[in-house]
Amino acid sequence: MQNYRCDHIHLKSSNVDETIKWYCNIFGAEITFEGEFRGSKVYYLNINGMTFIVFGKLEGEEDPVPGNLKAKYGVEHFGFEVEDMDKAIKELKDKKVNILGEPITVRPGQRIAYIEGPDHVRIELTERN
Repeated sequence: MQNYRCDHIHLKSSNVDETIKWYCNIFGAEITFEGEFRGSKVYYLNINGMTFIVFGKLEGEEDPVPGNLKAKYGVEHFGFEVEDMDKAIKELKDKKVNILGEPITVRPGQRIAYIEGPDHVRIELTERN
């Protein structure tokens, strides 16, 4: 069987420039590529070794469905691991990030919280001890 690993995550944005600024400011993302693809700005971001590709509406594409924070089938959210949940939440609150769910313990040694990213993207934070 082939070996599979996560290569990248695509984020479709209603405001590419503002989305890039947010991920750089909030998570320290580094821009590794900037260009254009089918009529949209496109950026590749590196966030601690994971590639995020951010772009907007493409030529010939119908208007994307607006983001929302409701649970849904398919990709529902993505997550980042943090070493210190309380410190992470404080830093995010200081940056005025919308905290969707304060930290909770889901099982011994694991705490999670949820925040809101641009275009109503749900992002989970996980602390494992």
